Amino acid sequence: MEDEALVKKRYSIPYELFGEAFTVFQKKFVFPRNRVMSVLLLIFAAGNVLNIMYGNGETIGYVLVLVCIALAFINWYNPRKLKRNLMESVKGIENDVYTLTIYPERIVIGTVLEPEKEKETEEYEEVFGEIPIKEDIADTEIYLNKNVKVIERKNFFMIYIKKSMFYVVPKETLTQEEIEIMNLHFQKQLDKNFICEASK
Repeated sequence: MEDEALVKKRYSIPYELFGEAFTVFQKKFVFPRNRVMSVLLLIFAAGNVLNIMYGNGETIGYVLVLVCIALAFINWYNPRKLKRNLMESVKGIENDVYTLTIYPERIVIGTVLEPEKEKETEEYEEVFGEIPIKEDIADTEIYLNKNVKVIERKNFFMIYIKKSMFYVVPKETLTQEEIEIMNLHFQKQLDKNFICEASK
């Protein structure tokens, strides 16, 4: 028997909102790890500089300093490049429509495929039959367990599956009652994995 849905909604994600959500995602889950790696690399580089200054410098020492500095820079630069590339790729899908259904134990997110417009039959279709252009996209089921984190911000909810994917649900499509239901439900189901920053 199917569980009763707590919230059921259709929504689209505005381009600017996706950018805001991705920035939050990077600040929470990407930058802290990258900062630690960059600091360790720079400390290692500084240790090699001291080693060279006190007369123990071999060619390998110079190479290690340059490699550490280069890796620290790459560590800093890559997330910014990733965001630029991602924002470029989402430009074409900002009008796509998604479905959100929240059940007691899971969240289901789907993509709404618009029916294709009527078109004239091509010659090859008369011989081989109609060739489907789009395949159905399977819904994503997210079980509310320790691998899921939800962040509530002023304009959206972000659902993050650790080391996998994140989803953005704009609040503008939700009623105040639905926002409160989601807030209380995520608090109950996820405990510390629900981060409420609704004032930000």
